[in-house]
Amino acid sequence: MTTAKRGFQQYDVTVTRQDEVHSVASAGEHRLLLGTRRGDLTAGFNAAQTLLAAQGACLISNLTHFAELMRLDVAEIRIDVRGLRADDPPGLFEITYQVNLISSEPEEKLQKLFDLAVKWGTVTNTLAEGVEPQGKLLAQRPMS
Repeated sequence: MTTAKRGFQQYDVTVTRQDEVHSVASAGEHRLLLGTRRGDLTAGFNAAQTLLAAQGACLISNLTHFAELMRLDVAEIRIDVRGLRADDPPGLFEITYQVNLISSEPEEKLQKLFDLAVKWGTVTNTLAEGVEPQGKLLAQRPMS
């Protein structure tokens, strides 16, 4: 991986194929089992579901953070995220979500909380800006 540019925070994730159906994503000491057999929805989160989960996790992280800063009592947070996929070319062409909060706080404070969570979301902003992934191939020969 590359070194982070000055003033930026770098995130590194390594995804390694475990077998014909599964891969493991690693970040530091954390592991996430992924289903990586195309079309097999029984093996674990596929790539599209993982992207949608990242959107939900981003929102929950920010909602929790800003609720603490604003001293709001939020008993429960659930994000329902939906992606609509096209086949040709393959890709998600629409991502929608609903933030479900259980709280006795006033509606206007909860709306402010929601607005801050969306505005300061790393994944939310990345998706909204349409950041184009950049990659390269490193092919190696097997050891004899």
